[in-house]
Amino acid sequence: MKNVAEIAESPEYRAVVEDCRATCLWSMGDVLHPRSERQLEQVLSAIERNGNLAAYRRAGEIRKWLSPDSRPRS
Repeated sequence: MKNVAEIAESPEYRAVVEDCRATCLWSMGDVLHPRSERQLEQVLSAIERNGNLAAYRRAGEIRKWLSPDSRPRS
């Protein structure tokens, strides 16, 4: 488990955000630098909803770093 700050500073998070900025995240503004689990969830969900399969998988790997209580229910 990592906290939001650790995830937001990770090379993996930064890379997927940069790769998806123009196609999936262009309207999100400051949320791309999340300060809460809710904001992080918004970014990861947008990538999963609007990105390609590779981006979906990358977001899923990052999501695994969150605490089990903060992950979306299936």
